[in-house]
Amino acid sequence: MAKDFYHIIVRDALEKDGWTITDDPLTLLTREEGGIQTDLGAEKIIVAERGATKIAVEVKSFLNPSLIHDFIRAIGQFQAYSIVMRKKNIDRRMYIAMPWFIYDRLSEFQFIQDIIQEAQIKLILFNPNTTSIESWIE
Repeated sequence: MAKDFYHIIVRDALEKDGWTITDDPLTLLTREEGGIQTDLGAEKIIVAERGATKIAVEVKSFLNPSLIHDFIRAIGQFQAYSIVMRKKNIDRRMYIAMPWFIYDRLSEFQFIQDIIQEAQIKLILFNPNTTSIESWIE
């Protein structure tokens, strides 16, 4: 499975943000089951009383000419992976990681904002120049 253009940058940004990368990639279904993987699995201890927060991250580079097409494809992956994790009792929150400037361009469209809200898409916005997380959108 080929890694996205920004894979290493997102991995490094998550580690700088205090996350421990547990899986690279995170296998959701074995080859016999259909072979589905997300780009990264990570966890972070928030406080002892709450235990660990675990996430699955699908890194998206948006390098094709149509940002809208790439976005719709990413949403489909987000939803499919979320369903598989729920059915297999994989205790992780699903996120799409994308460059902050791509999100800025996409969010100019109201229908994109509507899709993010309706589908409850969780996003990690990163800065590829500074290898840092800019924001988390729940």
